[in-house]
Amino acid sequence: METQGERAASAGAKGIDAARLERELTAMWRANAVTGADGAPTGMTRACVLNLVVYTSERDDRTALDAVLDEVFERNPCRALILRAGRAEEPASIKAYVSTRCQAAGRGRKLVCGEQVTIEARGRAVETAGSAVAPLLVPDVPVFLWWKDVPHYEDNLFDRLVGMADRVVIDSASFDHPRADLLRLAHLVGERTRFNLSDLNWCRLASWRTLVASFWDVADYRAYLDRIERVEIEYTWPEGAALELAPKAALTLGWMASALKWEIEPAGTSVENRETRFLLRAGERRIDVTARAQPDAGAHKSTVLTALKLTAPDAEFHVAFRPEGTKLETGTRIGADRHVVGRVLAYEPRSEGARLNEELSFLTRDRVYERSLNFAARLLDTLRS
Repeated sequence: METQGERAASAGAKGIDAARLERELTAMWRANAVTGADGAPTGMTRACVLNLVVYTSERDDRTALDAVLDEVFERNPCRALILRAGRAEEPASIKAYVSTRCQAAGRGRKLVCGEQVTIEARGRAVETAGSAVAPLLVPDVPVFLWWKDVPHYEDNLFDRLVGMADRVVIDSASFDHPRADLLRLAHLVGERTRFNLSDLNWCRLASWRTLVASFWDVADYRAYLDRIERVEIEYTWPEGAALELAPKAALTLGWMASALKWEIEPAGTSVENRETRFLLRAGERRIDVTARAQPDAGAHKSTVLTALKLTAPDAEFHVAFRPEGTKLETGTRIGADRHVVGRVLAYEPRSEGARLNEELSFLTRDRVYERSLNFAARLLDTLRS
């Protein structure tokens, strides 16, 4: 992928001239077009399968974002509207740049190109930047909003951009205050009838959810699984992060509990050092849940699940990283002696671009995620001091 011909289109504090930006893009396409012997354009295809609006702060790593967008454009050529917000910057200003992004072509293949508009807003201009985005959206294709920051639920810009989007992508791994932010997110999902949400942190749990669910595929295990009385989950905790129950752990517990129709006993919640304990119930059966944070040795920059164990009378089921950290394995113990390793899967962390591309293929609501988020929020609500 490569970015071609960046041009400044407008600057100032009064707003952006969308018509001028469109003229700049048209001129850029003409300038970059490859012509054949007859003068007709050849070798380049202009494509747009969706609109991708990206909200990002001034402190965000631009090089890393460019790498993600390279992957996105390779699979989903689109019009990307990158809104860089400097909320604390003064004086207020807003300006925009246009560019093309093209997939590198092999011999005899056409370049497939999309478009990028970068809007830089500072100070008070950030709150009105939504009016610059709306007229630049390509009609008749979906609109995705990637809010690449902790969602500002009460601000006008977030509300306006969400109103334009067919699907909103966030990443709960970036939450500064996991408990408060997950509670607000669950409230937002619950109060809006048109709010299709993707969480990249939920996507990172896909392998874990697949392996845990696979226990229920074995008929001989189901009687034990219906008698689970203890759940233990362990995860790393990066140095410097707020010492709260990690979103990955909360979502995993929310997924299991909502799927199995467990209920919460608020009086059973406790926090001590790096352990958070909950008491759940299934009818008369009590389920003790422990989420345990382990200090990160420095290998990870974000929270990583390392082990999940389900215990029933005379049985134990677990999913865990192998010590080398490149494979996930499942294990089963029935009775005193029998131990079976069920499955071993190679685990290679996917890039952020690959995860985002996957989310760009969905437009409907993820009801499983919403139920898991809702239960996780209810769990976290019991931690109120």
